[in-house]
Amino acid sequence: MLSKALPADERIRDAITAGAIRHLLREEDPRLRNFQLCNACGSCTPYCTAQINDPGTERDWGYLARKVTAALQAGRCPDIDLSDCVQCYSCETACPRSVSIGGIINAVYEAEHAQPLFRKMLLDRGCLPPPAFLPLYTGRGRFRKFVAKAALRPSPVDARAVDEVRKMLLHPVRASTFSHPGGHVPERPSAPPDRVVHLTSCCAFNYPGSDLSQRAILTSLGIRYETSGMQTCCGGAPHYMGSAGFADRLLLTARNLSVFQDTPGAGDEIAITGICPTCSDSYASTLKLLSGNGNRAAVNEVLGRIGRHVGDPGVFRVANILDLYPLYLDELRRLVETRLSRLRVGVHVSCHYRKMNGSLAVPPGLRDLAAVTGAKVVRSEMEHYCCGGVKNLFDRHLTFPVEGLSRLNQMVYQDFVQQHLDVMVVDCPGCELVYDHMGVPVLHITELLALSLGADPRETVRIQGHLTSLKPALGRIGLL
Repeated sequence: MLSKALPADERIRDAITAGAIRHLLREEDPRLRNFQLCNACGSCTPYCTAQINDPGTERDWGYLARKVTAALQAGRCPDIDLSDCVQCYSCETACPRSVSIGGIINAVYEAEHAQPLFRKMLLDRGCLPPPAFLPLYTGRGRFRKFVAKAALRPSPVDARAVDEVRKMLLHPVRASTFSHPGGHVPERPSAPPDRVVHLTSCCAFNYPGSDLSQRAILTSLGIRYETSGMQTCCGGAPHYMGSAGFADRLLLTARNLSVFQDTPGAGDEIAITGICPTCSDSYASTLKLLSGNGNRAAVNEVLGRIGRHVGDPGVFRVANILDLYPLYLDELRRLVETRLSRLRVGVHVSCHYRKMNGSLAVPPGLRDLAAVTGAKVVRSEMEHYCCGGVKNLFDRHLTFPVEGLSRLNQMVYQDFVQQHLDVMVVDCPGCELVYDHMGVPVLHITELLALSLGADPRETVRIQGHLTSLKPALGRIGLL
């Protein structure tokens, strides 16, 4: 009777969605590998950003995650709007049974709401180009900042690399081609490396100062860094936005690994670093999958179409900045030229770094690095929450006029004000984007470190590109 009451177009849409979900279950997508293990214990609920954003679901154990896994266990579509999910993966990180909840929701969202826009950008440009971020720069004089950034950013990807990506992705590979390899965890650097591969983040367009600051810090520490125009987007951001599939991200990242291993001077151990934890997580996840011989063979079969091959994943080390720079704490202290002792800062560790670590505990790295600059690090409740998510930010700008902040953003902003902070310090350009949009002065940790090492606030840190002015905070401590 219900189906007869629905308009024809809604019945057709629901039938298509139901068919997509049934197909997804039959395909044995590795993201759905253990959804049957969910028993609605509720451990993930306090960390669910979607639940925090929805005051009507406060007492519903397993608000979003449980509704998805229960529906799949019954072989039907989840009766819930998965657009609320910001893909922070906090639920997966918190799960005591290691259910891949974030990946499950990602797979279902992809089946229901396939958005080809960003995937098309990957095929056309090999990365997320400036126009991808244009919706976030409408109104209140922000468009001028967009134009200024776009004018300074030539295409970072070599045309040959774009051609390789196009040939590789024009014929999509099913996620079910790959299997979950088990518990292998890619190694992190245990000793300070003297050479790293520096990753180019698509989100660095919004904050070029974070990338310039990273290069300045590496140079100051005497770490040689290599970059390559043949590197493309890792596929992480488009994947979590629902535009690039599981196999797309795996193939993009594996292709980049083949570029890195062929870099002149590449040795027996290749450390990969960058300013973006989503990039770090993409590489860590891919290396974990490539540890399975069957997965690596399947990947190399596709890479063979473009004359590439990825070798032993064991030669790579994922050196996220929160893992890399703490190895140089003493040297950083010696390099500090300007102590930021009058600056009160809070720190926010990204969800994707926690996902990569598999722990919701606040790692000490970001606090320790902020303290090196002399800034007073104030403990904040928001250390334990998601920032609100770039996906949520895009959704709000693309689907309806933005009026005020989401509930979680309001909590973040109120905590910032109540703690009398000058600046929020983050490890992620995506988190930086969210804080900046909510009116909170924010710096990437590389920008904060670079300022303390004597970098020019405008030439290197590029504070003029921030939407929320940093002049009051930096002017008060004499940096402007």
